[in-house]
Amino acid sequence: MTDIITTTQLKELQKAIRDQFVTLYKNNTDALRAISSSTKIKDSTPCAELVKLAQLIKSHTTKIGIILNPETFTEENYNATFKELKSFIDYVFFYFSILPLFYKDEEYPEFMLKKIDNATLELLNGMDVLCEELDKKFEHHDTDEDRLLCVGIIWNSCDTLEDIGKKGKFGLLADSIRESNGLVDDVLIEVDEFLEEPTLGNGFMLDDGFDSEEEDDEDETPKILEDDKETVEKLTEFLKIWKTKLKMIKLLLSSFTSTISSTTYKSTNKKGSILDDLYSQHQIITQNIDELIGDVFMTESVFESSDFEEQIELLNKSLTSIVSVMKKLNDEDVKKSKWINVWEVKYFEN
Repeated sequence: MTDIITTTQLKELQKAIRDQFVTLYKNNTDALRAISSSTKIKDSTPCAELVKLAQLIKSHTTKIGIILNPETFTEENYNATFKELKSFIDYVFFYFSILPLFYKDEEYPEFMLKKIDNATLELLNGMDVLCEELDKKFEHHDTDEDRLLCVGIIWNSCDTLEDIGKKGKFGLLADSIRESNGLVDDVLIEVDEFLEEPTLGNGFMLDDGFDSEEEDDEDETPKILEDDKETVEKLTEFLKIWKTKLKMIKLLLSSFTSTISSTTYKSTNKKGSILDDLYSQHQIITQNIDELIGDVFMTESVFESSDFEEQIELLNKSLTSIVSVMKKLNDEDVKKSKWINVWEVKYFEN
């Protein structure tokens, strides 16, 4: 005959959630990264196990959400409640035991570890809300304030962890570079719009004229228009050149993104620091592009390409850095290395 579970036993599980996880690690990434474990994985990978555990934690969270409904949270169902809470705790414990496999291995880049940090802190936050909801239910069984809230928070964290596990370090990097490529696309659209209908930073079209309310200014209008025409011509020539360069930058990033999740990369045991370099450099590149083209568009009366040499130098420095990192990542692939070298020569030839 099955023993009847009491409120005291449920409270012990609630206390275990608080003492073993929430109190120790909530809002404390340093503590998370200091976890030690003897867990070893056989015939699997940390990412594969991460996916499995995220799915299992989410599954038991769903069942907990159902059983904590006021209509089902009764003494008759305490055994089922105990079973689901205990399974939830076990799988959370297993999850925490594999964290050192990520944190202690140089293979995993910092940008990936930060995503794991954030998802784990969200999981702990959901567990904290779950404990608070249990506090209320132990006092009043019919309360139902935060049941769905805690389930939703934990679900979201599990979805994120599953996504991290499925994509891995290369897939996450590819996502980030695609985002940067989207920003380059946005800048290209702005450049195209300008080239179709040139304007100065003050918003006047070349053929708008400068209608003056004062008759004394009428004689100066032709000179103003002539100056603006010269400025727009210089600006147009500059942006035609940079349209080509932006397309080349987009090609570099998109070509890398299209192959980065391939089997070749997945089997490459490169240090996470190399991927961190790529992660930071492509973001710097898009920032440099945005600032350069944004400042060019702000030109109001006089345009000289030499005024932007410092910004162009910063952008080119970033491009040189990312090309160098890409070469390191592809040092064993002759075809890809050759393509990167050709791109580098072509881009910097002028």
